[in-house]
Amino acid sequence: MVVQTVPLRDLVARVDLGLTVLCGTDALDRPIRWAHVSELADPSPYLVGEELLLTAGVRFPSDVPAYVAGLVSKGVSAIGFGVEPEFPTVPSSLVEACAAQGMPLLEVPPSTPFLAVSQALGALLAEIAVREQRMLADSQRALTRAATRVRPVESVLTTLAVVLNCRADLVDPTSAPDELASLVARVASGTGPRSASTQVGEDHVTLDPVESAVLVVRRDTALSPAERAVVAVALALLGLLRRDVESERGQIARVAASALLRSQVADVTGVLGPGPYRVVAGESRADYDVLAQRYGPLVSKEGDGFLALVPAAFEVSGPVGVSSPFAEPASAPAPISAVEDAAAEATALLARAKATGAPALPASDLSSLVDPVAARAFARRELAALLGRPELVETLRVWLGQHGSWDRAAAVLGVHRNSVRHRISHVERLLGRDLGTADARASLWLALTWLD
Repeated sequence: MVVQTVPLRDLVARVDLGLTVLCGTDALDRPIRWAHVSELADPSPYLVGEELLLTAGVRFPSDVPAYVAGLVSKGVSAIGFGVEPEFPTVPSSLVEACAAQGMPLLEVPPSTPFLAVSQALGALLAEIAVREQRMLADSQRALTRAATRVRPVESVLTTLAVVLNCRADLVDPTSAPDELASLVARVASGTGPRSASTQVGEDHVTLDPVESAVLVVRRDTALSPAERAVVAVALALLGLLRRDVESERGQIARVAASALLRSQVADVTGVLGPGPYRVVAGESRADYDVLAQRYGPLVSKEGDGFLALVPAAFEVSGPVGVSSPFAEPASAPAPISAVEDAAAEATALLARAKATGAPALPASDLSSLVDPVAARAFARRELAALLGRPELVETLRVWLGQHGSWDRAAAVLGVHRNSVRHRISHVERLLGRDLGTADARASLWLALTWLD
């Protein structure tokens, strides 16, 4: 069982306790598991380490240096001495012994019962447990969301690095850095440890196998138990993703899908039936899987998203861009220009689809009545102050697409709702527009629709 700890400094920082550090100010990062009250002349046989030992000196030891040495040998993190009724002040002999042996010593005032110290420590431990559970739940959601993106392996690694403030790499044994080569080889081979940790310079490094590769996590501090649980989630996802990439179906999807990239798409009618057809552009792994299962050879997952050539009547859902339909004579393959034009159209519509969370089809409303050149010029004028800030453009697009809902926009963007508020406020300042007005929202939505 893993027992939580809190740094001694967090307990000292509780103003309501009134604790005073008499010595050991350089050791306030020591972990405290619990507070233990003892008036024994030698309590060391009953201790296991990392305690805050509380005493009022009822049986004050005759040999104070030996008393402190016994506590040091058991790994006690600090001593809390309660003044009154036995001693009006902390005995100088105890202060000297603690200072000499590097033991932090706290003065507990008469107004603070030992029980209050124990309760405060319990509250701090509970806060840490709740915080770590929340961190684990948030990290699981973020990693799972990352696994649905276009480059799922890279997205999971990036997300893991962000949530743990670390460097995360998937290392092949043949290309491992020199300082880790031998350990990576042992972990990857399956004949050595199933996981390992080591110190490389200032970094704490953990290594875990993922299929034939090794996940290497580097950070300047060791991972907590909750953070190790986050790594375990990432390992499970990476294992599934690696197996999918290396599977026969994954190879077919990568190789045969190049039909969209060749000079022409051969025998499309044999796979999809007679035209017309559409090109669908998206990023969601769920949408990709639906299309790949039905039209594997005509789904491409190259680049920053997927492209799928599907029958015009095929029903799509979710944030995907859908091109205009185009026909193909039953006796001839579709010219690449038709496919490329449709792919470009679908890709352009994808941004709108991501903002609204629904499929985006070619414009059949006001947008289709405006000259494209004039529309692009209008868009660049309206959004000029944002063009160097893609994160603001995307936030504005999503926020408007979600009808100004902070929570829904935050969910689509994968950020906190306060981050959305901050970005939209920044957009208003840069553009000099009040986004609370319908005119501003409509104008900017059209500009985003027409933006290159």
